[in-house]
Amino acid sequence: MANTTLRGQRTASGSAQRLDSDETLEVLEQYRPDMKRVGRWSVMFGPKSRYVLAAMLLWPLPEFARGQNPGDPSAPAPAAPATITNAELLEEIRRLRSEVVQVKELRDEVRSLRGQIDELRSKPGTEIAPTADASANPAGAQVVEGSPFVFEDIRFVEPPPAVAPFSAPATAPVANRSGAPAARVTTTHSGASTTETVYGDPDHPANDNFPLNVRYRYNFGTGALGGGGYTQVGDEDGEFTVNLTNQITLDGTFYDRQNMPTIEQGFNVPFARTFLYGNITKNWIYQVGTQGFLGQFNLLDVFGAYRFGDALTLRFGKGLTPPLYEYYAFSPAMETVITNSPLFQLAGKRQMGIMALGNLFDGRLQYWSGINNSGTSWWYDINRNVEFNGALTLTPFAQSDSIFSSLGGGVGFSAGNDLYRLDPGQQIAFVNGAGEPTTNSEFVTSTGIPFFTYNEGVIADGLRTRIAPHVFWYGRFSVLAEYMNFSRELADANARGRSTQNGYYVNLSYYLTGERDFQGNGFQGYSTTAPLRPFRPSRGQFGPGAWQIASQWAQLNAGTSDFRLGFADPAKSTNLLDQMMIGINWWPNRYTRMSFNYIWTGLNRPIPINGPDPIDTWGTFWFRYAMFF
Repeated sequence: MANTTLRGQRTASGSAQRLDSDETLEVLEQYRPDMKRVGRWSVMFGPKSRYVLAAMLLWPLPEFARGQNPGDPSAPAPAAPATITNAELLEEIRRLRSEVVQVKELRDEVRSLRGQIDELRSKPGTEIAPTADASANPAGAQVVEGSPFVFEDIRFVEPPPAVAPFSAPATAPVANRSGAPAARVTTTHSGASTTETVYGDPDHPANDNFPLNVRYRYNFGTGALGGGGYTQVGDEDGEFTVNLTNQITLDGTFYDRQNMPTIEQGFNVPFARTFLYGNITKNWIYQVGTQGFLGQFNLLDVFGAYRFGDALTLRFGKGLTPPLYEYYAFSPAMETVITNSPLFQLAGKRQMGIMALGNLFDGRLQYWSGINNSGTSWWYDINRNVEFNGALTLTPFAQSDSIFSSLGGGVGFSAGNDLYRLDPGQQIAFVNGAGEPTTNSEFVTSTGIPFFTYNEGVIADGLRTRIAPHVFWYGRFSVLAEYMNFSRELADANARGRSTQNGYYVNLSYYLTGERDFQGNGFQGYSTTAPLRPFRPSRGQFGPGAWQIASQWAQLNAGTSDFRLGFADPAKSTNLLDQMMIGINWWPNRYTRMSFNYIWTGLNRPIPINGPDPIDTWGTFWFRYAMFF
């Protein structure tokens, strides 16, 4: 590196004695990023902050940078340029860096002073005079000669008499219970914690006054819906957030036969979901969800959780619960076919209890484990028993760049004692609780048409188990398959025995326009899709959007033991359902999806479904307009 000439006058040791205005501009230009960070911070304190910023930037510079006229004849003429060595140049850079550090320290001192002023403002009997410009030098304002700082005049006055015991402003105690000054823990943007001593209670409501920002954001594979837009209100550090997201599905469900026994037909609204979720401090999490379902409305889930870290979150309340990956890993409106398979009614759905969940081994293993009320999705305990629910999913190549990075598989399971009446007609699918709670008193198709119904007087009395292995591979071409075994002890006045149902489904899908599904894991499968070439005329975008073809084959076998034990009437019910869905999805943009599906449904023998004449097959044309926002 060649020797470099710097403008300015130096001592023999090479330290700077004077810098001219051109060099000052060069230095300021060199440290413009740091100055910008300081500038963004200073904007938070209003119009007077420009004086504070100017003081922090100019205070470390030589005297002429604060107002000496370079053209003043009384000023000494600059010396001839001096040649310096590489070591001197490095020393100069170090000195400038040191000055930047001093600027940051001064910024922190100003922030501390501002906090103390705000604390004084909150105390009763304290009055702070308004601040004028430095040039005006108002009465009561103290101006330091040669400094752009203007200090507000703080004076104590007698507080007005209280009209009522609670009319005076609340104040924080100056010490904790031990008498020592209370400590406040602050969290940096990186999540690290620092402790500072302040005179005041850090948990007092007055210390939770901070500015909030309102934003509209988009998530992919996360959030209460597992994808889509959401509105967020939160502070700058993300310590407190409130998020609002919605999902609506507007359907047209048309059968090729009349009088089908379901309320999901014609033009209908199967899902109108709204979620309010967020965090109160970065570790405490909450979620409240509501659902409008085919004319009914109810709370969908309500829970609070504490996040210890990526490896462990404890959840308390009612929320999605294994088994059945198809149900807990994504919303029905996000499945590549138009809705869930018939196995949805055997799922854990949304249980009430305590769940532990997390990621292990660098995100390669996801787990669920918890204790919940027995039954399925009830808001209360329908007997004095509990049920264990859990799931494990392994994604061994999740951190690689191979084509198998989205390959995974696992198993969901549950076990618990049941003791309740099945009561057909009162606690059946699609009637109580906006489609969620059920005692499985009957088995239905994906559109809610019953093909197997238990007789009155049958009770669940004994151990119920569910096991559901699953495998997936997500990408432009995606595969998802799952099997479910559902077994429980049933009884009536004449018999007792074990009833077992089993079923499976296989999903295949492919993006014609080149997009890819979300990578997927044990918590989230299908998500929303961001088209490579969206169709958004308002922005001048006239692309084709994302087009995807999809299909599903599903089977649900109710078994024959219930007929043999007299729990069901073979003249009114049958035990085997086959169902095939095929269709196409169009995502004009990442918030909107339109689906067109045809569903073929077949039974192993004819039964009276829509009238006195038995039928064993029918078709359904199904259209859906869905939004995630």
